[in-house]
Amino acid sequence: MKNSPTPLPASRELHSSPFVRRYAGNPILTARDVPYAADYVFNAGAAFYRGEYFIAPRIDCRNRNYHPGAPRMRSICTGFGRGRDGIRFVIDPEPVRVHYRGEILPWVCDARLTVLEDELYLSFCFENRHSERPGIARWRGSGTDFDTVCLGVPQQRNMILCPFKNDGLYMRLERPSNQWQDPFHIWYSLSPDLRYWGDSELLLGCEDVPFADKKIGGGAPMVEIPQGYLLIFHAVDEDPARTVVFPDGRKWCKRYTAGAALFDRNDPTTLTAITKKPLLVAEAPYETGDLDRLWVEFTVFPCGALLTGGGKNLRIYYGAGDCSTNIADIALDDLMKELTPCSRKAERATIPFDLAGWKN
Repeated sequence: MKNSPTPLPASRELHSSPFVRRYAGNPILTARDVPYAADYVFNAGAAFYRGEYFIAPRIDCRNRNYHPGAPRMRSICTGFGRGRDGIRFVIDPEPVRVHYRGEILPWVCDARLTVLEDELYLSFCFENRHSERPGIARWRGSGTDFDTVCLGVPQQRNMILCPFKNDGLYMRLERPSNQWQDPFHIWYSLSPDLRYWGDSELLLGCEDVPFADKKIGGGAPMVEIPQGYLLIFHAVDEDPARTVVFPDGRKWCKRYTAGAALFDRNDPTTLTAITKKPLLVAEAPYETGDLDRLWVEFTVFPCGALLTGGGKNLRIYYGAGDCSTNIADIALDDLMKELTPCSRKAERATIPFDLAGWKN
């Protein structure tokens, strides 16, 4: 049964860019494509490495015996697959195993894949009794085993290793969160060795994104293009007027969209342009409208972005409704048309609280 959400007021409507082309064969990954227990297959990191495409989707299994106080998911893990064309993937028979000090980390999810110095890295979050922690791990080169390089402290998601060095230092993106105070922003940190990180500063503020009021976060690892470094990010706005109630009683009024920001080629921490409207909004039949099938409504979530077509096209890998994995393409020339030159509103994250009226 399909449940149509309440239409948004015209002033709050958002639509995908007319330049974005969804793949006609979407979704490219669902639970049917996983050779072990799975209900939802989404938020997949992607990379092209040594002549093959790799993908790392989040895979959730629902707790069929859910009761208040229990986890809604019976298990959460990350799958690992490969393919020749970046569209069709074969998922390995075992999920990703992230090794850390003699144990396997639990509930690894929301992974990104980064190729750096001819190594393949997994950036991830893992859920545990002491909150969510982010980390980065290096692939062993076969199978689904990764070795932890570094772990962060709670409460963070969307830690993403960048595929380059900044002035001789490694760079990662991160999104610390605080459940008591919105919005959340995108930060960066630097490292001489991938293990010890510091010099943390603001990369992009939620106030810099006109279609976000709740939070923003890194999507895919930055992509180097002739104009600079391109970041595909997710943006969240919230509106109680569009609240939907799922069959299990959950309520949802957030909306996750995808946008793009461009950073200086000589300094990837300096914002030069941003999309004033989203690139991608949940609109397709497999992205929205079916509350029996989707885990969340109004949600697209990018985790991978790769250049194709000789570097003239950008392919975005994204989750839809926390349910399936999909792809969409946009020509770089068209993407440049969607970007508006700008600088960040706050030079640093040292702005006092008393800036009344500072809005998007």
